[in-house]
Amino acid sequence: MNKKAVIFDMDGVIIDSEPLWQEAQIESLAGFGVAITRLDCEQLTMGKRIDEIARTWCQTYSLAVDSEVLETLILTKLCQRISATGEAMAGVYDALRFFVEQGMRIALATSSNHVVIKAVFDRLSLWDKFSVICSAEDEKHGKPQPDVYLTAARKLNVAVSDCLVIEDSFTGLTAAKRAGMTTYLVSPESQQDKFAIADARFLDLNTVIASLRNAIVG
Repeated sequence: MNKKAVIFDMDGVIIDSEPLWQEAQIESLAGFGVAITRLDCEQLTMGKRIDEIARTWCQTYSLAVDSEVLETLILTKLCQRISATGEAMAGVYDALRFFVEQGMRIALATSSNHVVIKAVFDRLSLWDKFSVICSAEDEKHGKPQPDVYLTAARKLNVAVSDCLVIEDSFTGLTAAKRAGMTTYLVSPESQQDKFAIADARFLDLNTVIASLRNAIVG
């Protein structure tokens, strides 16, 4: 490959956590008498930081609770689920090995905060796989703004044009594009029109690596 680094999103790319995020939000909101659906979560909060997620629900339903309280509640339920049942997305470990074989540095750029990152990395034993770990928690702006991706490139000491990003959400994809990086969209819904801005679209990481290996051989 002609890239020097690959930057992974985490939720929905490394770990199958989107259903867990949804469950945590649905259960938390139910405690305040509000019924939301998985589709609501997908449309309103997918790919966003936890503070933005909590504010979204508080504003949408005029909840009589501080958003920080809801934030803590969602995070607690989420991390419990990750620690108990979290599973790696198909092809994650093969993908990590492939990029190492190509001499590429590996970074994480996620909307999730450091508490969630720790739960995921502990569960999947990933601490030794990444050179750089970046959370949008540390940025002024979360995705879809490019801040966390620009920080990852700076910490990698790699130009944005030399970075490949793997994302699964429109919010994250937009952030990576705004950062000026090459973007791969990985999702079972990859052919949806909204993902057309990606440089390439794949069903999962296994198809990403198969395509890249074929390109090398070819």
